[in-house]
Amino acid sequence: MNFTTNFFHILQAVEQAKGMDQVGPNSYEYTMYTSCMNLDQGILYFNCYDDSRISAVDMNKENLNSSDLVVYDLFKKQEINFIN
Repeated sequence: MNFTTNFFHILQAVEQAKGMDQVGPNSYEYTMYTSCMNLDQGILYFNCYDDSRISAVDMNKENLNSSDLVVYDLFKKQEINFIN
């Protein structure tokens, strides 16, 4: 098991599911996303509540000197990999 996969498995132990912790009328606290950064390679890994697949952003492919804001669509539907 590689470091990234192991990291996400460890954090699943403390993940907050929707509907478990009510913080107000019809308002619940939950883990929206989980992320980690490989500082040696400059890669940000993340997954979101509605899409548990691990995604990555390679910061080496971004213009870090730019003043433009870069936005990614993070919250997508769960993709299911059918194997038959």
